[in-house]
Amino acid sequence: MVTAVDRESVCALDLFSQHESAKTEPALSEDQAAVVNATEASVIVMAGAGTGKTRTLVARVSHLIAKRGVKPEAITIATFTNKAAKEIRERIAHFLDIGSASRIQMGTFHSLAARILRRHHKTAGLPKHFTIIDDDDALRLIKSCVERHFPEGTPGRADKVDRYISALPTVIRRWKCWGLTVAEIEDAERPRRSEEEERLAQFYVAYQFELDRRGVMDFGDLVVRASALLRDHPEVADVEIGGIGHLLVDEAQDANQAQVELARLLASRGACVMVVGDVDQSIYSFQGGYPEAMDHIAGENARVYPLTINRRCTDEILAPAVKLVGWNRRKFPKSLASGTSGERVQHGLYGGEREEAWAVAARLAELAKAGQKYDDIAVLVRSAFVIPTIEEGLLKAKIPYELAGGASLVDREEVRDIAAYMRLAVNPWDDLAFQRIVNRPTRQLGPVAEHALVDQHLATGEPFHEVCARIAANPQGRIVPEAVEALKRLSNLLEALHRAHAHAEEDTATILEFVLRPEGVGYEDFAGKAGNRAAKRRVENLNVLRRIANEEPSAPLFLERLVLGGEIAIERSKRGAVTISTMHASKGLEWDHVLCVGVDSAVVPSPRALREPVRGKAGDRWFGPSAGGMEEERRLVHVAFTRARKSLWVSGASIRNGRAVNPSPFFAESGLTIDSFFDPFVDDKPKAGMRGKGFSRAKPIAPVL
Repeated sequence: MVTAVDRESVCALDLFSQHESAKTEPALSEDQAAVVNATEASVIVMAGAGTGKTRTLVARVSHLIAKRGVKPEAITIATFTNKAAKEIRERIAHFLDIGSASRIQMGTFHSLAARILRRHHKTAGLPKHFTIIDDDDALRLIKSCVERHFPEGTPGRADKVDRYISALPTVIRRWKCWGLTVAEIEDAERPRRSEEEERLAQFYVAYQFELDRRGVMDFGDLVVRASALLRDHPEVADVEIGGIGHLLVDEAQDANQAQVELARLLASRGACVMVVGDVDQSIYSFQGGYPEAMDHIAGENARVYPLTINRRCTDEILAPAVKLVGWNRRKFPKSLASGTSGERVQHGLYGGEREEAWAVAARLAELAKAGQKYDDIAVLVRSAFVIPTIEEGLLKAKIPYELAGGASLVDREEVRDIAAYMRLAVNPWDDLAFQRIVNRPTRQLGPVAEHALVDQHLATGEPFHEVCARIAANPQGRIVPEAVEALKRLSNLLEALHRAHAHAEEDTATILEFVLRPEGVGYEDFAGKAGNRAAKRRVENLNVLRRIANEEPSAPLFLERLVLGGEIAIERSKRGAVTISTMHASKGLEWDHVLCVGVDSAVVPSPRALREPVRGKAGDRWFGPSAGGMEEERRLVHVAFTRARKSLWVSGASIRNGRAVNPSPFFAESGLTIDSFFDPFVDDKPKAGMRGKGFSRAKPIAPVL
């Protein structure tokens, strides 16, 4: 393990001290400078929470270009959010220049994969302007596959259909995260699985067939198909990875098996590899992530550089956070300290969840009275079911709050509608998009007309504007005259939409305005016609799409940004409000004051997470790497604790939902002894001796050796 400064570290220190930003940013620490100047072919940067990993990564890239003469085109950076990629690029441009930063290949694994597939779409067997469907369309395809498999009259059909429609989205997403392909499922020599797994695999194959038939992909396809393209076509690999000299992976502890394989392929022509992350912040096993991903990308001979100086939290906050994850199996002991002191961690249990909520409200009021801004405060919970009771307490106390998470722009109905219109502009055969917009805005086209249109499309293979025109010219069955006129208008709109894209492929804004304005589709009037607050929000979201369209002139790339940019948030007011968030959604954020609420055995560790079966091992495409369970629950609370800059509050309840519960074992494991009952309505200080039921029962769970 590296702890000493590299002999050339002065170069990195000079690079930063000479730049104007050095006036406002602290100098690189010795361990950061050692990373910047690392010369090994494979490096793991073990960057604990708050240790400045992004700044170190930016300094490393700037150093490679400015001091070592590496061409920007020879550097590829994989991130886990578009927001992170944008921040890294902007900061590199700040230290060097915009031109150099723009020439670096950078983005999420999915966006990097999409670029490779677009450049080589013919070899990949994809249309030039392939589209990526969202989760809503994926679910509709899954539903159609399941309903066809169980025809009307099948005994117990309703229950079977509901069960598989509920299970398959998660199963398919996990299999794609683990790299399982249709070819592997159809391999006649593979070991047989259980009857249930074989049934699920059949549905996976049927679902993938429907995707391929339409020339579309879902989110999980991108990385798997890009890896297959690079692996099976050396001529593509020559173009795409032959020139990569340095591969850097940010937040590498969140990578799943498919992403690990893509990273290894990107580096397979001799690239130097640097992975940056923290195994103690690996909290996304439900998305296929696992802590060992860092080792698997970097390889066995990687040199480890630890970043151990926390620049965010006080030592009082770090002590329980570090002690908690110390109970996990680990290759190296955890070391993380800031050298700054502050308030002690307030912690304890309350009689019930309502008492806990009132106490939280009182704590927030106390902070506000002391001059703290509400938007510098967060309340974090393990599971969303805890939130309503907290909301009730804050509403009664008239404390403003906002709910974080679940407010993604791309999840809004109006955004999905616009995306469907844009997809039809690019691909007029897109039946999923057509079924979404056929009556948005309302066109009085009922189920009979809609089914006739889709059936005609499937029978003839005609684009939908031609299908609409054909049926309008020769209506049959129960299609009423009003529907005929509506079909004529819809045909004209869809033809004009596709023609607009054909004539102006690089003018997304023009196509979008055709959809929004009255002389085109008129969607903006449709979205805002109610005139209420919800309608105004819808129009505001459409204006956000206008901004994105001006930034991304290519319609296929505009659509890609919507689907892959899931973290695009709805713009919120800046009036000042406490953030209420799940612990998962808090990753990457920080506040002055954090209250971790619901830390009792009903909530933390999550009983559901502990019931998850132990999975397979790394490389297993059917069951995935072993992850989750108690160790991931500890990591999740570690992440939550380390969101706090100045103060941390940890609380739970003795009774939740009318049932007695134990303190979370994480109290004892983190060294937070429950010896008092907090009641800010009675006293400003904890009252000794007021122990709730079960306060003395918190026992640390022994680490698995």
